[in-house]
Amino acid sequence: MNELALFAGAGGGILGGHLLGWRTVCAVERDAYAAQILAQRQADGLLPPFPIWSDVCSFDGRPWRGLVDVVSGGFPCQDISVAGNGLGIAGARSGLWQQMARITDEVRPRYVELENSPLLVGRGLAVVLGDLAEIGYDARWGVIGAADLGAPHQRDRIWLIAEDTRQTMANTGGEHGKGIPPRRTDSPIRGRPFERSPGSRRDGTGWWSSEPGMGRVADGVAHRVDRLKAIGNGQVPRVAATAFYELTKGKH
Repeated sequence: MNELALFAGAGGGILGGHLLGWRTVCAVERDAYAAQILAQRQADGLLPPFPIWSDVCSFDGRPWRGLVDVVSGGFPCQDISVAGNGLGIAGARSGLWQQMARITDEVRPRYVELENSPLLVGRGLAVVLGDLAEIGYDARWGVIGAADLGAPHQRDRIWLIAEDTRQTMANTGGEHGKGIPPRRTDSPIRGRPFERSPGSRRDGTGWWSSEPGMGRVADGVAHRVDRLKAIGNGQVPRVAATAFYELTKGKH
């Protein structure tokens, strides 16, 4: 499937899509350092070539209609997370969700994949669900962390997958979902605190690196700050892929 990656960061979510066999055809990322990493990974041949836009507010999704199957993105969580100001989705940064909703309506992909702080449940999830329903998308959501898949760090995030109800009904002729997260015992997706079995953590071997090496960038303090910011804002690729697979029940 073809992906339009909004709020793409340094490409953690893009790598997650590639684990699912997706091809990124376009990305939007305003942070210069993160966009530089995406461009360098293309130059290295680790990512396919795709254009990178810098401003989600001026991005026009209409030319991409019919070319994109998935619009993905982790819109800014600064107004939602514990470390933020608590304004929720009405804040200036997290309010950029409205741009993601606009672009989704312009592109009309089959799927939307959204990632954010678990606190979104009380600080804007109802708005997100309402906006998606208004443009014809039905959603399922749940919380999954990197530790749930054996990584040595926690990184709990809420994941939401929305599907175009018109395409769903046309393809299946059946009823669409009710926005209820799956509750399978073998699924890492959870709607409440997850009980982990003893010894479930691993040392991280085999995980994608969360900080791609950039040999041409000096190892100065300013660049280390940029790297830490990119890592802190980034998605864990395997978690992104697992969330999509579980919340679509492998329909893709």
